[in-house]
Amino acid sequence: MDVKVIPAEKWKRYIEVTVPAAEVESEFNQALRRYQKRVQIQGFRKGKAPLNFVKQIYGDAIRQEAIEEMVPKILNEAREENRLKTVGPADIEEMKYDEQTGLNFRAAVEVAPEVELRQYKGLEFERTIYDIDEQDVEEALENLREQNATVKKLEDGAEARAEHIVTVDLQQIDAAGFPIINEKLENQRFIVAADNEFTAPLLGAKTGDTRRTSYTREPKELTAAEPPPPTFYQATIKEIMENVLPALDDSFAKTFGKSQTLEELKEDVRTHLKQRAEQRSRGDLHHEIVDELLKVNFFELPEKMAESYADKFFEKVKAQFAGMPEEKLKNDARATAFRRLRWEFLRERLTAAENIDVSDEEIRNYLVTLALANKEDPQRLINRTMNDAGKRETLRSDLLESKTLQFLEGLMQIRERHVPYHDRGQQRIIAV
Repeated sequence: MDVKVIPAEKWKRYIEVTVPAAEVESEFNQALRRYQKRVQIQGFRKGKAPLNFVKQIYGDAIRQEAIEEMVPKILNEAREENRLKTVGPADIEEMKYDEQTGLNFRAAVEVAPEVELRQYKGLEFERTIYDIDEQDVEEALENLREQNATVKKLEDGAEARAEHIVTVDLQQIDAAGFPIINEKLENQRFIVAADNEFTAPLLGAKTGDTRRTSYTREPKELTAAEPPPPTFYQATIKEIMENVLPALDDSFAKTFGKSQTLEELKEDVRTHLKQRAEQRSRGDLHHEIVDELLKVNFFELPEKMAESYADKFFEKVKAQFAGMPEEKLKNDARATAFRRLRWEFLRERLTAAENIDVSDEEIRNYLVTLALANKEDPQRLINRTMNDAGKRETLRSDLLESKTLQFLEGLMQIRERHVPYHDRGQQRIIAV
């Protein structure tokens, strides 16, 4: 067998293969015998038909099947012998078999980009530190109160106010106010808000009152010249309720188990906020480090592999963003996919250069810590993870990501900038 690897443009390589006819016939004869054992031909018991008879009827199909099974094996051997780090499947561009000259074919493959580490040490970054103050603690406590609120029905005669919950029957009407047949919805619930087109007309209404309201749908196309016309309804108020917040005291604190007093709950909340602020701060910094490294160590991606990866990524995320214009979502997903892919190649090069790895022992130590934090038996979690190759390698990759970013952080020149935690929404939005 003769194998040649021919360089082409950028990441493309051609693998040209010639397999002597004798080798192909050897594979064909083995396949023929395997087929003979399971084929059933009229006039013979299953597996007892003469070999020549089987060859006469099914020979061409069996030879083609044998060749199709040979090709992937030959290509794998060619990759290993020539140390080709290919990405994605091979494209068979030419294939020809002749009983005299044998099998000849050419496959086009893409190889992984060669990443040159130009600079990854001593770069300058600014890390945002989010400071927690009493306002943040108070807002978090209010959120806890809202999450634990109870609902109270208001007496007849009470008026609907902002934040009240109303139950209404809706009858769709035309612009003139006439009801549209078979377009009625019963027992619909809404939270009343002054800035909401649909619920604002319900402000001040009492149980039994009917108000005219409307709803305007968003245009399907962002470039639409005019918004679609509103849909009108008659809303009949059936019930008005309000959220009743629990008192912020020691009794409320005890409902969370660990805390016994309001002061203890405040400290627990403050600790939790600090942890979230630290995660946000470090996550923002790591994102900026990756962006800068991809910029100063730029390399292009194999086109076919990158497009395939982007398409799969788009298919994965589009269900999560239903309603977003597909073209914009596809462009955003494509940019994110390319960034992720480039970072995977760059990270692989960095970890090899700096001998960064994650051992099984490190995985076990992480699982023990995780199990204890969740009050779980560590050994059961270890067994469940380490005995599942998929889970084990996914966790190894996640830990390697974290370990690499922490290592890189230690190589950089980082200055700190403090901002209030409640102003974090004004910071740069980070795409994931």
